Amino acid sequence: MKKYLIVIIMGVFLSTACESKIENIIAIDVLLTPSEELNKHSILLNSLIKENNPSTLQLDENHIPHITLLQCFVKESDLPEIIKSLEGLFEAVKDESFNASKIVYDKETEDSFAMIQVDNSLVLADVHSRVIDQLKPFIVQNGSQESFVPNPDGSPINKFTVDYVPNFVEKYSYENFDPHISLGTANKLYLDSLARNVFQPIQFKAPSLAIYQLGDFGTAQKKIWVSTP
Repeated sequence: MKKYLIVIIMGVFLSTACESKIENIIAIDVLLTPSEELNKHSILLNSLIKENNPSTLQLDENHIPHITLLQCFVKESDLPEIIKSLEGLFEAVKDESFNASKIVYDKETEDSFAMIQVDNSLVLADVHSRVIDQLKPFIVQNGSQESFVPNPDGSPINKFTVDYVPNFVEKYSYENFDPHISLGTANKLYLDSLARNVFQPIQFKAPSLAIYQLGDFGTAQKKIWVSTP
């Protein structure tokens, strides 16, 4: 009987020890924040899009408008080294002016995902590449639903979001880099009206470079670190 209890106790101990060594993998977005003017304009456009489609993504102070430089899965324990690797990088873009030029969406479908296009530039493309170079040693591929900030209602993170993150470097970077601010999905005719009557092109400077943990629909939800001038 004693041997049996010892075996059970050792089994529980070993199981607990193994679980404690499991690395927590999180989905992060290394991003540039827009100016206050562009931030407010993005939230306005998103609120109007949500009037047309309430189920689309939300932009607010807890789901910030942003320009993604890199999305990836990393070990949470590596965050101090990741932050250290990015320190000083904001200096390369803090004095640069960028252009939010238009709303882009698929005009051939009834419903389409809309974005504010941020015109690419040599400086923007360079900082995008440098962020990837700095974080490549830390990128892992084995993220999951649990890597994201959970939805308040307990619903699963949508599959497109989970699949998008590990493919960002291969499919959406370098020559495929498309800087933008995501706005959400709405009816094409409604987006036509927003593009004509509401959207305003905005020249802006990025006030910060930051790391956020991703939520559903690729929203930047949990602030991990921010670099400012």
